[in-house]
Amino acid sequence: MTRGSKADDVLTLLFMLLAVAAVVCFFAAGNRLAFMICGGLAVLLRSVQYILRFFP
Repeated sequence: MTRGSKADDVLTLLFMLLAVAAVVCFFAAGNRLAFMICGGLAVLLRSVQYILRFFP
């Protein structure tokens, strides 16, 4: 996957949405479990994106 490709853009968008959801869960909802799930998924997704980008 190359930087700026369609798949890279979609993964970046999904990461941003999960990160915003994690912040909302932490501050607005006060739900720690939902925060940990959303935050963990965001970090996992970003890690997969970097692995796909640098090790094609």
